[in-house]
Amino acid sequence: MLPPFVNDTLKWLRDEAVLPFGAAQHVNEDGEPLISNPGAGAYAAPVAAAITGVIAGGALLLFWNMWLPPFAIAAATVLTLSALRGARLESGTVRAGDRLAGASGTGTAALALLLLVEVAAIEGLIFYHAPSAALVIIAAVIFSSTASIAFRLTQPARPLEDIGDAARPSQGAALQGLMLVTIVIGTALLLPVFRIGPTAGALVASLAAFVIVVAVARNQNKDDVPDCAATAGKAAEVATLLAVLALVRTP
Repeated sequence: MLPPFVNDTLKWLRDEAVLPFGAAQHVNEDGEPLISNPGAGAYAAPVAAAITGVIAGGALLLFWNMWLPPFAIAAATVLTLSALRGARLESGTVRAGDRLAGASGTGTAALALLLLVEVAAIEGLIFYHAPSAALVIIAAVIFSSTASIAFRLTQPARPLEDIGDAARPSQGAALQGLMLVTIVIGTALLLPVFRIGPTAGALVASLAAFVIVVAVARNQNKDDVPDCAATAGKAAEVATLLAVLALVRTP
C-alpha cells in the first residue's frame, strides 16, 4: 500500500494531467459511486504540478540543446505543456471566454493573446538564461495548478444549493495546505536563482491574475466553474512567466 502523500500526488496527476498513472477510482469496494471531495489531498497538488513542470522544463532544455531558435523552443515548450495537460486549460479558456462574454470567438481571441504572451515571455527568459527559464516554467505550472484548484474550491462565492442533507463542505484546511506547499516549492525554485524581487513578483502576479479572473467571472454559475478555473490557471501561468521576465530585465 502506498503512503497517503504518494496516493494523493498520483490522484492529482491523474486529474490534472494525462500522464499514465492508472485510472482514477470513482467507486467504492461495493461498486457504488464515491462522492467526490474536490479538496481532498490538495496539499499534494503542487507536487504533482511540479512533476508536470519538470517534464515541460526538460523539454525546453532538450529543444535548447538542439540549437533551435528561441521562438521555436518557446512554442514547442508551450505545445508540450499543453499536451501534458490534455489541452484542458486552453479548451476551458475558450469556453469560459465565450460564455462570460456572450459572444462566440471571444474565448479564442483571449486564448490566442495568452499564448502569444506566454511564448514571448518564455522566449525572453531563454535569451536571459535557458536553464533558469526551465525553473520558471516549473514554478509557473505550480502556480497555474494552484490557481485552478483554488478557483474550484472557492467559486462561486455565493453558497451552492445543498444536495440532500449534505451541505457544501468547508475547504479552508485544503486551501491552507495548498497555498503553503505552493509558496514553499515556488520560493525554493526561484529564490536561489532570481533572488527576492522576481520571486515575490511571480507570487504576486499569479495571485493578481487569479483575482482578476474571479472578478471577471463574478456572474458565473456552478456549471461554469471548471472552465473558469481553467482560465484562472492559464492566466496565472502566463502572469508568472511575464512577471519574472519583466523583473529580471529591470536594471
